[in-house]
Amino acid sequence: MISSLTIRNHYTTELKRCINKVILLLPLNKPCKIYLNGSTITIEDGIIINNADLFQLFDVQDLMELSLPLPLFFEKDSTLSTSFFDFNHIQFVEQFRNLVLDNLHSTLQDEAPAHRYISNIIEFLIKEAKVTSNNVYIPPLNTKHPLVQQITEYIHQHIYDKLSTKNVSNAFYISQSYISILFSNVLNMNFKHYTTSLRIALSLFDLLHGNKSIYDVAVKYQFANVSTYSKHFKHYIHIPPKRYVHYFRQEYFNEPKQIDMDKSKLLRYFAQIQKSSQQMNQIVNTINLSTLTFNEIFKEPYTFILLDNFDDLIHFVSSISSQSDVHVFPKSNIVIQDTNINHLNGLKLQQVLSSIHHLINKNFYITLKVTPTILTEQSNTVLRKLLIACTKQLSWMTLYLDFTVNEVRDLPQFIDEVKQNYPKLKIGIKLDTILTHCSHITQIHRFMSLLNVDFYYINLNLIALAELISQKDKRINSDDSLKARILMFINNMSSEHAKKLILINLTHSALKQCYNDDKQDTHVVLAQFLIEFNQLVGGFGYPYYSDNHDRIMLFNQFQSAMPVVHIYGLLSPFYKQQLAILPYAYVTKTHMHYHLLLFNHLNRSSFSVNINHNFIKPFPILSRLINSEHGVISNLIPQNLNQTYLDNSLLKQINRSNYPRLKLTMHSFKDPLIFKLPKSSLLYIKISIN
Repeated sequence: MISSLTIRNHYTTELKRCINKVILLLPLNKPCKIYLNGSTITIEDGIIINNADLFQLFDVQDLMELSLPLPLFFEKDSTLSTSFFDFNHIQFVEQFRNLVLDNLHSTLQDEAPAHRYISNIIEFLIKEAKVTSNNVYIPPLNTKHPLVQQITEYIHQHIYDKLSTKNVSNAFYISQSYISILFSNVLNMNFKHYTTSLRIALSLFDLLHGNKSIYDVAVKYQFANVSTYSKHFKHYIHIPPKRYVHYFRQEYFNEPKQIDMDKSKLLRYFAQIQKSSQQMNQIVNTINLSTLTFNEIFKEPYTFILLDNFDDLIHFVSSISSQSDVHVFPKSNIVIQDTNINHLNGLKLQQVLSSIHHLINKNFYITLKVTPTILTEQSNTVLRKLLIACTKQLSWMTLYLDFTVNEVRDLPQFIDEVKQNYPKLKIGIKLDTILTHCSHITQIHRFMSLLNVDFYYINLNLIALAELISQKDKRINSDDSLKARILMFINNMSSEHAKKLILINLTHSALKQCYNDDKQDTHVVLAQFLIEFNQLVGGFGYPYYSDNHDRIMLFNQFQSAMPVVHIYGLLSPFYKQQLAILPYAYVTKTHMHYHLLLFNHLNRSSFSVNINHNFIKPFPILSRLINSEHGVISNLIPQNLNQTYLDNSLLKQINRSNYPRLKLTMHSFKDPLIFKLPKSSLLYIKISIN
């Protein structure tokens, strides 16, 4: 019996039923999409198409298709009629992929290697991927069209009865022509083809292991006679049923297996992949978990979420019940940048107060950006009322002072007066004004030491900040890299002051310049920046949304989470833990788990990380991957749709897809633990300690 092995590239099929074979699909480069039994599925590691399944391929690329004749499975297992194979049921996915892919460089057209290759795969599938049920396997069709769903369920329940459009029209009180239209428009398959192909696929089990004659099988599946059954059987299987049964009983299928493939094309393809792999995997890194040294504690930074005004605050509170992504940030501080309260009537003020109380009860801090003038104006009683109304919660609140150059001299005294009036209230200042006003770095440091404040906000982007401090500090050379100048600026001030710095204007262009990175996506360098600078400064701030697309923002105009949100999600297990820091990874260990964050900022190369451990039994591994295909919303919604209305149901589907790829596997302690990092990727790994 001949199997077939093919590499599909830019390949699309019509909808068809898998009959007399089991098809294994393995993506070799990147995920592919297929239609399977009514659902569109993204294949990442692999998928198995069973006998009787409906499937269709959509422009797949670098997809290995291995087609195995169904009788080869009957040789090893006679209970297949009530079973099916599920790729997700395989615990050791990498081991199986290696079993399938590792031998493809050899000459599989020779009978002996081909026989071993196919037998090993079939035995693995029966042992690891088989799912047994109480009934004959009839694949359910999952369609969003409720009537088609009901009709196909009716067909499956009555597959052994007479079935025609007339029977169905009587059962559902609809016309026969409408049934034909439904199947044609919704399934792209006519009614007769759907039912006949399903009956032929199911009848194979009866022919081979039911001890039934061809006549009995034809009668069971409601074919008019043996001739009609044989005609349809030959159409789908390409041989008559009598010869099919004869081949099986004469053990024709037990003869040495062969694989039908274009040897030259296949070997040339894999030679190209191997050559590319050698170029891409020049670096193989090894992490020995038992010898790691955990020194530096990864602190929790403040996260400042910038809102424009009180109206945005009210909207923010109403949205967080459904927007769970905002809860990934540590020590979240909501900043209202425009606190002009002259327009607030009594109702609006109550809504603002209610929103503030609600957020504080949810462990959010609140920051009000104000000018000294507003606080000193005797007529401005609304802001004072707001502070008085929040007296019991002032320890959760901060005043962010935005002052002019003319107000710099009186600033220390003003801050002391505010502290006296509101001792629990935190104070932050906009440091940009001092940086601009002072002529030398020592003057800046001296003035900072006079201020009894909790935060120094820097609203300048990093490029503008580096240019400014290069003028103030002769030790900083303007020819130095952007990152070197920022680091020197921070390291030259006292640790006490540095820990109060809040960088609230991070931009894509600055991050690219910091890390000499020219890629469009900045998720990897952003993660590196946050981890590296987290130990030096007090925290970071981001606008909830900004029309300036160079800024790192939390959500886009469709309220879809940007990569920075997912990055904070990956970092959450590391807070308050001791870190082992490697050039390509951060590792921490708790009582129950190892947590690793691997990063690859290379644009054209991937690399492998080998993790050595001392475990003595299988252990689960949870991984989350961020790259251009997972967790980067800009690749889901192109820029030309930015000004387009998108239906809410469509946005919900997009947002459900806008997350890092989550994968849970059980790993055999005997197998090597190797992770391959694709280009421009972040990979979080959680390993349970046993």
